[in-house]
Amino acid sequence: MKIKKVEPLAESACTTSALRPFGCMELWAGNEKAQRSLELAGLEADVIAVPYEGDAGGDLAAIFSCSDNIARVVLADCVGHGYMASGVARHIHKLLHKFHDIRDTAALLVALNDEFTLGVANDDQGLRLTTIVTGTYDGTTGEFAFAYAAHPRMLVWRAAEGRFYPIGEGMENFPLGLTTGEQYIQQSIRLSVGDMVLAFSDGATEAQSPSGVQLSSVGFLRLAADSLQKMQHPVKLEEFSQRLLYGVKNHRGGGEFQDDVTLLTVRRAS
Repeated sequence: MKIKKVEPLAESACTTSALRPFGCMELWAGNEKAQRSLELAGLEADVIAVPYEGDAGGDLAAIFSCSDNIARVVLADCVGHGYMASGVARHIHKLLHKFHDIRDTAALLVALNDEFTLGVANDDQGLRLTTIVTGTYDGTTGEFAFAYAAHPRMLVWRAAEGRFYPIGEGMENFPLGLTTGEQYIQQSIRLSVGDMVLAFSDGATEAQSPSGVQLSSVGFLRLAADSLQKMQHPVKLEEFSQRLLYGVKNHRGGGEFQDDVTLLTVRRAS
């Protein structure tokens, strides 16, 4: 694994190698109830999202196709529910477009955090926080680079082993909106054909049973592995997303979620 720490970047640093343009085009993004499947840069991707209140919520998922055979995925979880959280998610979406040419994942979080934090400080709406995970996949090398801002750790499925593993230990950092000048760490793994990366919002791991037992990150990992292993192969990502979401809801005793739940899965196809 490669680990890289990125120092805070001044706005004038946009000509450095960390910020060199490489051109990203949004294929899909949203914070509404949806399921979308896409193919890009040697990857298959699927997003399934269920807002807690209304048609839209505070979870924002985005998938970009970039130059140099690179794909970018983003999952942000804005604190709160309903109209306020939905508005923050839309703002994060705009910032992703503003900084779409930042190649380095950790540098992207630095830019997002500084811009978001300064905006929050000036809008008289009080403290608003957002956790986020972003990853870039190089379709030429199979390398998946990722960085976190206080977001739940993603899971990687190693097809050769038939197991899920959490990735990015010790990389949590602070959420967007807490303080400017925050540093972020980037790490990378190499994906083999059939390997998957699963990102999710904490509405999945914090789902509670009727008796008040939280699913937890450990329980979610077990549920993801069990869901995948019981499926007919080759597994269709959209069916895996549906089965996993059903499993989380089943843990709730079939009751409605008490938070936005979003699952974003990518798999190396070639």
